[in-house]
Amino acid sequence: MIRTSLAVSALFLALCGSAAAADNAALKKCMDSADTTADMVNCNAKEAKVQDTRLNKAYKTALAAQEGARKQQLQDVQRLWIKYRDANCGFAGSATGGTIDQVNGSGCVLDMTQTRAQELEDLVGP
Repeated sequence: MIRTSLAVSALFLALCGSAAAADNAALKKCMDSADTTADMVNCNAKEAKVQDTRLNKAYKTALAAQEGARKQQLQDVQRLWIKYRDANCGFAGSATGGTIDQVNGSGCVLDMTQTRAQELEDLVGP
């Protein structure tokens, strides 16, 4: 039963990563040409770097738009979010003990970073 649950969880995580690829032409192209787990992890890592740059820019913009206690609050929230992302994706990246975990973990980092970048962008509007 536990093994089945882990397998279902791994499949779900893999499908989530696939959804991100479907929304991103560069990532989809990279994943479509990936032959190995390492290739897939590299695709996720490459796009995660792009999204991390986006996140950092959005964070600086959002931070500059805050005043007083809100500025400190955003700094605190962002530090906690980074810890949560790393812990959550570490957990997702160790679900089965198989090689798919590497893809799931790197896909998790990508997905969460992309989502957080959008949240920060939404704080200040267009």
